Amino acid sequence: MAISFDLTDRRLLVIGASSGVGRALGKLASQAGARVAFAARRKERLVKVAAEVPGEAIALPCDVRHAEDCARVVAETVRTFGGLDGLVYAAGMSPLAMLDQANQDEWRAVLDTNLIGAALVTAESISHLRESRGRAVYVSSYAVRQSLPGLALYRVSKVALDALIEGWRMEHPDVDFTRVVLGNTGGTEFAKAWGPDRTQAATKVWVERGLFPAPTMMGLEAAAEAILSVLATQGYVDDIAIMPRTRDPAAASALQGDTRDEEAT
Repeated sequence: MAISFDLTDRRLLVIGASSGVGRALGKLASQAGARVAFAARRKERLVKVAAEVPGEAIALPCDVRHAEDCARVVAETVRTFGGLDGLVYAAGMSPLAMLDQANQDEWRAVLDTNLIGAALVTAESISHLRESRGRAVYVSSYAVRQSLPGLALYRVSKVALDALIEGWRMEHPDVDFTRVVLGNTGGTEFAKAWGPDRTQAATKVWVERGLFPAPTMMGLEAAAEAILSVLATQGYVDDIAIMPRTRDPAAASALQGDTRDEEAT
C-alpha cells in the first residue's frame, strides 16, 4: 500500500502491536516516517516486526495487566526516542461466555486488558503527550452499538473504554484523545481462545435467533490506515468509525477459525 500520510520523526507507541491491527498500524506508521515502539506480550513477534520496518523501531515486551509493565513501556519509549507524540492503544481480548457462565477470571482478564491497561498506559503517557501536543488513540469496536449473546463481557469492556476516553477528555482538555470504532476486521485472533464447545453453543444461539455475525469484513490495512489518518491530521478528531464496505471472503474466514494474526481489537 502506498502511504500518503507524513509522520516524519513522530514518536509513536503502539500497544498491542505484535500482530493484528496494532502490528499493521505500526508498519504503516513506520513507512510514513514515524519512529515506532512496538509493544505487546509476545517478544519474538515484536522483534521480528521491528526488524522488518524501514524506519527506526524498537520492540518492547509488556503485559498491560501489570502496572509495572505499563510504566516501563512508556518510560523506555520516551528514553529511546526523546519524547512521545502519539499513543495507540490497540490491545484487546474477548472471552466467549454467557453472563450466567462467566467466571471471575474471565471478567478480570477482559477488563484488565481492554480497560484498565488503557487507563494505566495513558496515565504514564499524559505528561509526555502534553509536552509534545500529541494524541492518544484508542481502538474501540462496533460491539458498543450491537453485540451478540456470549460477547457481553467484551462489549461491557468497550463501553467502559468509551467512558474512560470521555473522562480523559474532561480532565485533560489540552491533550487530544480519539476513539476509533472498528467494524468487523479480519486477520485478528478475536476467536482464538473461545474453544470448540463454547463456540458451538454460541453459534447455535446466534443461528436460532437470526443473529449470526455478518460475513462482511474489512482487511487489517484498511483499519490501520484509518488510525494512521488520525495520527497524521493537524486538527482535533474526537471519534471516527470505520466499517467494512464489501465482502472479503478471506477476511470473513476469521470468524470461522482462521487465527492468522493477533489479539482482538
